[in-house]
Amino acid sequence: MNCPRCQSTQIIKYGHTHYGKPRFRCQDCGRQFVEQATRQPIDETTRQLIDKLLLERLALAAIARVTGVSQRWLQLYVNQKFHQIPKAVEVTSKKKVD
Repeated sequence: MNCPRCQSTQIIKYGHTHYGKPRFRCQDCGRQFVEQATRQPIDETTRQLIDKLLLERLALAAIARVTGVSQRWLQLYVNQKFHQIPKAVEVTSKKKVD
């Protein structure tokens, strides 16, 4: 078995997932993984669709149903997007009219 990140063979058993599958850890890069993962990362096209649906102000439950992602993952994704937005507000002074 090789590490999915660095292809190292220095792998140790590192407990179980909450689904009961054995978890492994690479001793070289520290990556934790499951040997035959059934859950795959969300691809870029789905993320772009989610961004468009968020701009349409659809409910998160509706977006999760349409795209097939979990509501928990979607909430984490929205929170991540929110924290990436700059929080500084630029205020320009208006000219005073006498």
